[in-house]
Amino acid sequence: MNVKFKVLSVGALFFLGQIIDVQQKDTLKTTQIEEVVVQQGIRTVTKRTAVTATQKIDNDLIETRGQTNVLNAVQGQLAGVNISTGTGQPGAKPTVIIRGVGTLTGNTDPLYVIDGFPSNADNFRSINPYDIETFEVLKDAASISEYGNRGSNGVIVITTKRGKMGGSRLSVRYNAQTGLSFMQNNRYRYSDAKQLLTLERMKGSGPGASMTPAMIEANAVDTDWLGYFFRPGLMTSHNVNVEKSAKNFSSYFSAGYVDQDGILSDTYLKRFTFRSNVTGKSDNGKFNYYVGMAVGLSKNSDQPSTGTAGVNQNPILGALQSAPYISPNQYTTSGQLFADYIADGTLRLSPLFLIDKLKNSYNKFNETRIDATSELSYKLLDGLTVRNRLNAQAQLQRQNFLIEGPNSLNALLFSPTVGVSSLNGGAFNGREQFINNQTFILNELIQADYKKSFGKHSFGISGAMEYNFSQFEANNQVQRGLNPNTFVPGVGTGYIIDTSANDFYVPTVSTSKIKYNLISYIGSFDYDFDRKYGVVASIRRDGSSRFGSNSTWGTFWSVGGRWNLDQEAFMKNLEFVNMFKIRGSYGTVGNQRIVDGSPFAGILPPGFLDIYTPVNNTYNGGLGLGIAFGDADLRWETTKTYNVGADFEFFNRKLRGSFDFYNKKTLDMYYVDQIAPIVGTTSISRNTDITLQNQGFELLLAYDLIKNENFRLTINGNGSINNQEVSDIARAGGEIAEGSTSQTRIRNGELPFLYYQFHYLGVNPSNGNLLFEDANGNATENPVNADRRLAKYNHLPKYQGGFGFDLDYKGFFATTLFTYVGGIYRMDWDLDGAYDPDNIGVFNVSKDLLNAWTPTNTGSNIPSLTASNRGLSESSDRFLTDASYLRLRNVQIGYRIPKKFLEGTFINDLSISLQAENLVTWSKWRGFDAESPRVSDQLQYPSARMFTVGFDVKF
Repeated sequence: MNVKFKVLSVGALFFLGQIIDVQQKDTLKTTQIEEVVVQQGIRTVTKRTAVTATQKIDNDLIETRGQTNVLNAVQGQLAGVNISTGTGQPGAKPTVIIRGVGTLTGNTDPLYVIDGFPSNADNFRSINPYDIETFEVLKDAASISEYGNRGSNGVIVITTKRGKMGGSRLSVRYNAQTGLSFMQNNRYRYSDAKQLLTLERMKGSGPGASMTPAMIEANAVDTDWLGYFFRPGLMTSHNVNVEKSAKNFSSYFSAGYVDQDGILSDTYLKRFTFRSNVTGKSDNGKFNYYVGMAVGLSKNSDQPSTGTAGVNQNPILGALQSAPYISPNQYTTSGQLFADYIADGTLRLSPLFLIDKLKNSYNKFNETRIDATSELSYKLLDGLTVRNRLNAQAQLQRQNFLIEGPNSLNALLFSPTVGVSSLNGGAFNGREQFINNQTFILNELIQADYKKSFGKHSFGISGAMEYNFSQFEANNQVQRGLNPNTFVPGVGTGYIIDTSANDFYVPTVSTSKIKYNLISYIGSFDYDFDRKYGVVASIRRDGSSRFGSNSTWGTFWSVGGRWNLDQEAFMKNLEFVNMFKIRGSYGTVGNQRIVDGSPFAGILPPGFLDIYTPVNNTYNGGLGLGIAFGDADLRWETTKTYNVGADFEFFNRKLRGSFDFYNKKTLDMYYVDQIAPIVGTTSISRNTDITLQNQGFELLLAYDLIKNENFRLTINGNGSINNQEVSDIARAGGEIAEGSTSQTRIRNGELPFLYYQFHYLGVNPSNGNLLFEDANGNATENPVNADRRLAKYNHLPKYQGGFGFDLDYKGFFATTLFTYVGGIYRMDWDLDGAYDPDNIGVFNVSKDLLNAWTPTNTGSNIPSLTASNRGLSESSDRFLTDASYLRLRNVQIGYRIPKKFLEGTFINDLSISLQAENLVTWSKWRGFDAESPRVSDQLQYPSARMFTVGFDVKF
């Protein structure tokens, strides 16, 4: 048979298969694997000749997921790659960590290469997932060392769609999706109005303190504040692409639109994308060219104030902790609310503060991104090809903040004349802020490749020079004082002119410009003997303007090899082996982003210079200098990594997969180092002797349970184990302490970022106080610092992976994806707030506190509401929670209309699908979402549960 199929399972992403007769098996061993092309550094090679540890996902698994960010679509499908959303804000980028973090304070983002253009995760806001052809993760030294000082955290290579040359045809494709998002559930067991008033009566605090049980029972107000601030979010998307092909020319055009409402009120994303490219070659095939242009326009509400933001800013706080006996109908005007707040004197009215914020604040973020890409190549001689790749990117971002309108509550709270509204002839209130950012990036790669074969030998030599220029400009304007009679948001009207008598209305203006440059020289060599053995080596010399003259240049290299055992004579009689290859690599890569944050963080001021800043009123009221010491020898963090792995296909390709063992160790770790106080400071940020090691295993499998012309059922899965260890800390005790109340430690021989806390034992039945374990294993109410102990795990998972099945039967198809993480602890400060008796009278708390210890309820596991040592709770592991989870990430069912029903129409292919995201989660974590990249969580925007229906039609 010659029936072809494309495997849609995770584990089969390595290979394109073909159903064959047994007689074809030996031929298939040497030819079939060549169909797959993978990245090996800045070059592409066939899967058979690759020595690298990579994993590739085709567009089939990305397009159907209905995600606005492609990183969310590949969660759980990449062995050793931890992707955490951490927020439900539409358009926000997830956190991606490949094979564990390789730095303590530096940036941990992988390098993103889009159509050969080095980029970063921030750019995914403007990329349409339907434009992506392949998504590939490079993990080991042989695949990433050619990216030099930007590859230490791994590399993600994305290629976008192009037209295919050959023949003469025009094809059009249209797809659309509509979906609804819903808030996930929490298990904090917050009180209803009557339960909270009862707790207030027990505690003697708040309105319930003066109410009788009968009065509490008669209370009729019970507001669902979660339902008020959260809502179902509607998502619609439309995408169309047109592909034209000819003998030596092809073109591709696409347009996409997505409109997604967040589940939190007043959050959304609207995005238009356009992409166009042409590909061609000369008649003799020597000259090839590609030119592309992409434009992305996005508009979304800026990330709302979450986490520890105040009661007048964070809508999550209002949704989770507001007292249910308060009604939203109590809100009338900002002025009345301000008067009510002054009279009440507490923060009990915080939900009304946030209602006012939603009505009178304006938080928007607009972005325009333009990408221009090109590649020209010419075959000078037989085997010798030269190419030039030139790419440019421009990003224009406008953040439009109306922090408070002229008559909003926040304006009145922070009025220059407190409590006096401008309507009454007093001070003009309010503030408007604009931030305009411009980013320009230029990248050029000049490359020459030479390939030669003779007999059973073949080799290739490649040399390249790469130049990268990046510039960031920002302008910030703040106007305090707005005239409510003439003010219009974003227009500039209503600004109050400053007077000599009052400097409050002076506009604040600032600007900045940051640049950095990279220049690199790259060389590589690969050799193959008889398609059995292969060796590849590369070296890269980098110069970076991030570092001073002492350390401008760095050198990174790798060497790797493979052995295709299935080509050996002693394997020929093993009929079940279709392909079996072992491979290994060793080398170095670097991290130049030694300060976390944006790609421009840590450049201005440069870390290699001493910075002196004028400071007023320093010496006897005179001018002084603030000093920030730099290190002239500041240089890259360097990661040494080795990898040993195998790729295999057995039993007529029914069983496919790969296995890898890796070890990567980061040296010259950037950290705050202690120095003698005599120089004027006690610490300096510089490279230290601290090392961080990540070591682990990865496994990727797929197995076809059923595979015939009408029915295919494939199960698949991937998993990884990562072990971290810090060493060579030179400080006393071999550890670094951080924090005061809730402490963490970085200690030699341990995982980094471990919580260092008192171990909570429970409740003292004799008095209701909290009990903790001391250093000798005894119970105590008053632990001392020596009683603290390290947690078992940190906030980075030790275990992670995914599994599921793919089914296809006569046009019906179904897929499932389960994802999991394990060996991970995080602090649940929301649970702490729900159990904090000091919140009673102001905020809502868990109804579990109704069972708190009392002299008549001594067997309770909830401390007394008046426990004398309840302040130690936050210094303990009482709310340190196992955040491991198993999640049914995606379920999809669909139907593809048989071709025979489309004959004679203008439609070539038509399918419909239904799917659900984040359907069920099993976890000890009691909050909305167990998934998070943070050390601890408090009042964060949870990710959503989503249901979508999609249509896909090709003409």
